[in-house]
Amino acid sequence: MSDTPASSDDEAKGRRQSAVLAVFASFALAALAIYVMVEAQSILLPFVIAVFIVILLDSMTARFCAFEVGGRRLPMWAGMSVSICVMIGALVLLGDIVASNIAAVTERAPNYQQNIQALLKSWTERLGVDALPSVQSLAQEIDVAGVLRTAASQITAVAGNIFTILFYVVFILLEQATFKLKINALFRKEDDAERVRATVRRISRDIQRYIGLKTLVSALTGLFSYAVMAIVGVDFAGFWAVLIFILNFIPYVGSLVGVAFPSVLALIQFPNPVYFLVTAGVLTGVQVTVGNVIEPRLMGRSLNLSPLVILLSLAVFGSIWGIVGMVLSIPFMAIAMLICAQFEPTRAIAVVLSADGKVTAPGEASDSKRA
Repeated sequence: MSDTPASSDDEAKGRRQSAVLAVFASFALAALAIYVMVEAQSILLPFVIAVFIVILLDSMTARFCAFEVGGRRLPMWAGMSVSICVMIGALVLLGDIVASNIAAVTERAPNYQQNIQALLKSWTERLGVDALPSVQSLAQEIDVAGVLRTAASQITAVAGNIFTILFYVVFILLEQATFKLKINALFRKEDDAERVRATVRRISRDIQRYIGLKTLVSALTGLFSYAVMAIVGVDFAGFWAVLIFILNFIPYVGSLVGVAFPSVLALIQFPNPVYFLVTAGVLTGVQVTVGNVIEPRLMGRSLNLSPLVILLSLAVFGSIWGIVGMVLSIPFMAIAMLICAQFEPTRAIAVVLSADGKVTAPGEASDSKRA
């Protein structure tokens, strides 16, 4: 009886030490992952993009198979075939839009440069500050061509690796057929195998739902924005619509940048500022409507990530992999949070990453149902 309190204290101390070691090990693993991401960018980036394309294909397949044709649902192979055809068509369309606009953007950049200088000169003359050398030097230093090339370079970099990405996609799809068999072979106990399968199902379900619906919402935003820019007459409306579609995956800053680029171009392109006001106002209205009305109705609850974690992940992934890294950062952090939540030593990390501290406890993955 006298040994019971000491034994309990030893067990509690052991649990605390295990928790501390797990936290330090997690930080070490995160540091190692960042190092590998930097050093092996050319190898990892196409593979990671391929993984998320496969997730999107799985999400599309699940939705196609949910429809009934003649009283019967599509078989899985038919749904996947339709999803692949849709994906290829979308990639070809986006690639054609970007390729047809990049040369024209670079060609017209000097004209925009002159328009910027004329616009600044006009406004400084109206304000009576045309003699300020800083304003004149600012007009000379603004590099429109460089900004536009930077915006297009990230898209073209991904397009340049399209065959490598598709190669990975094919083998990942083939690997999915043997995934369950490998889990069964890895774990001798059925309870352990079922727990892993439940965790994988939950991660797959949440990420598929997020990527699938986010793609739909981003596509709607891009289409509405294209209609607005085409009506106003903004140059390269198709290119800006593709950029808005991509940037809409980036929380907080993506919508702002997606509105700023075409709005500034409208200010430079047209001498009448009304075009700029209409473009900026309507595009902002589209972003607000889609982001605050349509998206919450479709997606329900978010991935429950802390806003601070989202901003930090955007900064880290953006500095490593650019715009593509910022797009992929949120699913990455969601997967990390879901995995950490399934193990008691790392559950504290999942709580820190979450927005409200509510994460699924170990053993509850198979029973959790998210809104």
